[in-house]
Amino acid sequence: MQKRTPLAVLMIATLLSVGSQPTLSQPAATNNGGTDQGANIEYFPKQILKTGVSLATLGLSPNTLQLSNSIELTPVLQRIQALRNQISNFTGPQTFESLIARQDLSEATQKATLIIQETDLDTDFAIAEIEAEHQVYEEILATFANDRDKTVARTNAASFISNGVLWAVAEALTIPSFKNAKFAIPSGVVGIPAGIVPSIASMWTLRQINGKRKLSEVEPNMLAKLFGYPTTTEIEYPQPVWTYLNQVPADDPKAKKRLDQLIDRWVADANMPAFSDKTSKRQLDVLTASVAQRKGLSIGTLTARTVMLRQLHAEILKMKRLLLELTMCLQGEKQLTVSEPSNLSPIGLR
Repeated sequence: MQKRTPLAVLMIATLLSVGSQPTLSQPAATNNGGTDQGANIEYFPKQILKTGVSLATLGLSPNTLQLSNSIELTPVLQRIQALRNQISNFTGPQTFESLIARQDLSEATQKATLIIQETDLDTDFAIAEIEAEHQVYEEILATFANDRDKTVARTNAASFISNGVLWAVAEALTIPSFKNAKFAIPSGVVGIPAGIVPSIASMWTLRQINGKRKLSEVEPNMLAKLFGYPTTTEIEYPQPVWTYLNQVPADDPKAKKRLDQLIDRWVADANMPAFSDKTSKRQLDVLTASVAQRKGLSIGTLTARTVMLRQLHAEILKMKRLLLELTMCLQGEKQLTVSEPSNLSPIGLR
């Protein structure tokens, strides 16, 4: 004869299975992301990249020199420093050669300034689109979260009200039971749903935590190009920014490209479980808003988008730290050398 499983045990098992069921917005942690660390394991992530910039040193950081080379500024800075050295050697009355050197210095300085300004505007161009998308997703996320909170509140209210009403009826039926014992049976019958209904409602709220899910939109965002999806003119990256993201940091030549490090960090971040596998087409379709997915748009996916865009913004913004060093070099406050912990290693200029 088989033993019957108690109802309470069945309810607890169901509760645990509902709470742990993976969905698109809360996938199970796997190692399919292609990282060494695994997916969704870092609950307290740190900054992804460091620029190595120090305003207290005379030389430049390796990453600053790398950026200078990629935007073709290094030859111009070399020319400027050579002209400054040439002008400093002139003594006595002003000569035709000194006038020519000063004119060349002015032109070279103007050219360098334009290169730095253009690169600075390139970073602003990318950041502006990232911020515009982030604002839209934040607004939609707030609406989804608000609707979720209202739904959970209504479920809880229905649970509390039904529980109170049913227990009130059950207790009312027990009042005359010492004279009419037959009322004890309906009292017990009413008491059973009084306990079951709130339990079922509590389990249902677990399914409501992730909020509603809708068909994901098709409007590619700034994450699209990072994962090889088609882009539009609005979400294209300026060449200096795209080159910067696809370079290996100069101060850590054994590391991965900045873009790969960024993606690996997203996969490992436990604060956005909607992204656990960088090879998952379904996840990437939704996160990049490139391909519509049924029930793809949710609080989880919107949260992942906003976190990824904010971190992408932060990494691109670090280019401005490098540009400040280059500006200081242009003004003569720094030299075109690489700063090292122990000494200054000249690069190109001495």
